[in-house]
Amino acid sequence: MRTSTVQLGLFVLALLTGTVWVSGQDKKSQPKPDLSGTWRFDQTLSNVPSPANDELKITHHDPELRILKTVNVNSQPQQRELIYFTDGRGETNPATTWLSSTPDPNAPHPTETKSKTKWSSNKIVTRATIRSAAGGYVAESEVVDEWKLSADGKTLTHTTRITPLPSGPPGSFIVPANRPDDKRVYSLVSK
Repeated sequence: MRTSTVQLGLFVLALLTGTVWVSGQDKKSQPKPDLSGTWRFDQTLSNVPSPANDELKITHHDPELRILKTVNVNSQPQQRELIYFTDGRGETNPATTWLSSTPDPNAPHPTETKSKTKWSSNKIVTRATIRSAAGGYVAESEVVDEWKLSADGKTLTHTTRITPLPSGPPGSFIVPANRPDDKRVYSLVSK
């Protein structure tokens, strides 16, 4: 009786261990979302104004993610191709976000942004540090961009969070504004 109880216990343990191993393997083998396609900006679902060109063209062959978009630079639309690598190797792209201490749209801005990109579950997350000079001091902020595809593959949500980093003269501190993340929602036009 004791031998059959031990054997039953070992059988159940083996079964549970196999189930855990199989389910762990299943999670690893799930393909990552493919963001490829032409996407149109949806103002009704977004909390930012419509961009200069309301379409994105994305080519995604993991780990390479290419995004063709239009940005406003000194009040002029410019087309930019941004290339990200989801394996975390890092990338340098033309700047699309910058901080300015002046309201002058013709003020100089950085020409490029260095970032690192990785998958976080089913989202692509890019992190970069941007700098702004004001009154002889440099203020730094972390920019976190997240790209997430809906379950049906027809909606792409791009959120941007800008968080001030500790910098500036000794004894100074920054109190960040209480504002929501920028949210841009795109609908699939074509694959």
